[in-house]
Amino acid sequence: MGKKRLSLPVIVSLLIIALDWIVCVDQLFYRAHLFMIHSILELVIIFLFPAVPIIYGWITKNEIGAILVGALPIMGFLLLLNFDYFYPFPDLKRIVEVVAYGGSLSIISGLEGYFASKRMILIAILLGALWFFIFLSGFD
Repeated sequence: MGKKRLSLPVIVSLLIIALDWIVCVDQLFYRAHLFMIHSILELVIIFLFPAVPIIYGWITKNEIGAILVGALPIMGFLLLLNFDYFYPFPDLKRIVEVVAYGGSLSIISGLEGYFASKRMILIAILLGALWFFIFLSGFD
């Protein structure tokens, strides 16, 4: 697989991370007093994480790319959100928690994309439901 085939999934992943950062962390819309738009965008982003690998895998049939589009955004975003726990004095317990939680979500998203690329859409959708269950279990 050449660089050309891997560049698209990486770009898609980075765009998802950037969108997440703008809406959830930067809170551009929230600060502009557009609370309803901010809330709607947060919900859309939550649904993007499990939906994008399924859509990407289904459209492109690229297994590796679909796995990357599933795995990279959630892990990248969680690492960005928790950067303050890593620097300047790493909190090892928090790092393990973030990697375990984000890793499980990333693996499931990657599998969603893989099965969607193989046209096993029911399995991909069931994995998406499992993703939501694990995602919601991470809230205290």
